[in-house]
Amino acid sequence: MEVRKETLNRCSVDGDKFEHLFMNKVISKGLKFTKGTKQDDWYKHIDCYVNGYGVDVKGNRYLDTIWLEYSNVNGNKGWLRGDAKYIAMHIKELDCFSIYNRSELLEFVEVNVKDKTTNKKDYLKFYTREKWGKKDLICKVKYSYIKHLEINRI
Repeated sequence: MEVRKETLNRCSVDGDKFEHLFMNKVISKGLKFTKGTKQDDWYKHIDCYVNGYGVDVKGNRYLDTIWLEYSNVNGNKGWLRGDAKYIAMHIKELDCFSIYNRSELLEFVEVNVKDKTTNKKDYLKFYTREKWGKKDLICKVKYSYIKHLEINRI
């Protein structure tokens, strides 16, 4: 199962768009924003720093479909186990960024997710694509499952 170049390009453009939107919201609140390096992004899962704290920005999230990455496609630590202090998820229906402590999201997954599945429709299970040679483990949740962990919105 090969990812098409067009799909990768679209994901990159979308990511840039949401990071830029987040930057504008942060700056408008009078907070200090610094763009992370490519190394920060690739190895630490940090897109930017807000007042010195690492933030991983996620776009294209929906109230009924939020994917949380435990392990990436190569089997390495996913962004839930990265170095960011905060995760900022743009929730389409809310038209804002929902802010979480990354470690609290990780704890939620480690406590509530035990089983694996190959069905994208399942919630609170590690979705796996092992049969296609992928090593990622991602978990689908609804906003209502993690709303209590939200620390802020911008």
